[in-house]
Amino acid sequence: MKIAKIVGLMAAGAGVVLAYQKYSKPVMKKMHEIMDDALEKANEKLGDME
Repeated sequence: MKIAKIVGLMAAGAGVVLAYQKYSKPVMKKMHEIMDDALEKANEKLGDME
């Protein structure tokens, strides 16, 4: 039973590593775009307040 648990955890870990390698760049790019948009909107609002 312990061997099955260890093998399952190893497979889950490998899946997480593969998913990270595949999706890390697109996710980071999208997060960067969202942050840029939010900062632009905040700067516009601050500029309108002046």
